[in-house]
Amino acid sequence: MTTDQDRRPAVAVIPVKDLGTAKSRLADRLSSTERADLVLGLLDRVLAAVSGSTLVDRWVVVSPDPVVRARAVARGAVAIEDGREGNGQNAALEHARSVARRWRPAALLVLSGDLPLVTAKDVDEIGRLGIAEGSVVLAPDRHGIGTNALCLRPPDLLPFRFGADSFRLHAAEAAARGLRVSVYRGLGTAYDLDRPDDVDLIESLDATFRIADLHV
Repeated sequence: MTTDQDRRPAVAVIPVKDLGTAKSRLADRLSSTERADLVLGLLDRVLAAVSGSTLVDRWVVVSPDPVVRARAVARGAVAIEDGREGNGQNAALEHARSVARRWRPAALLVLSGDLPLVTAKDVDEIGRLGIAEGSVVLAPDRHGIGTNALCLRPPDLLPFRFGADSFRLHAAEAAARGLRVSVYRGLGTAYDLDRPDDVDLIESLDATFRIADLHV
């Protein structure tokens, strides 16, 4: 039976680093301006996916960078200044979660901001996997090491464990609590863009994606 809680939408949280330091591993291939353009172009793609989803009714971008926050607002997102104060991504996400709680969402979706192939269908499939109360949905990167999407129903179900080996750490946290865990393996969530070889691979997978076209 579908309940009011089931019908209540989710809030998506998208963390984005400072443009001056983001994508540093692409420095041999892209200038600092090109890397900043890339970050903003990838954010546009992720925001298009969440805004087209039936799961999400609010999307939040948390970032220390005012240019990123301005871009997010222009694309219909709520922008939150990164409140981590040097404590890392997990602290920033906890700050964003505390803001999202004010809207009393049924679920919280954390989605990486550098997923060039992600679509609204990916977001909806993650939501369907996590429709039951007490559900955790994990979407690993293509290596099965990082977590590119995490859906929690309700939003406070788990602490965040993003960083090295986060897929295993999130799964272990959920198992320790006896929670239902589903794994979503989709093209859109598997491929993040962080290293030079990622660029070539993603361009070969999607003829519409060209890094040279990402300009502000």
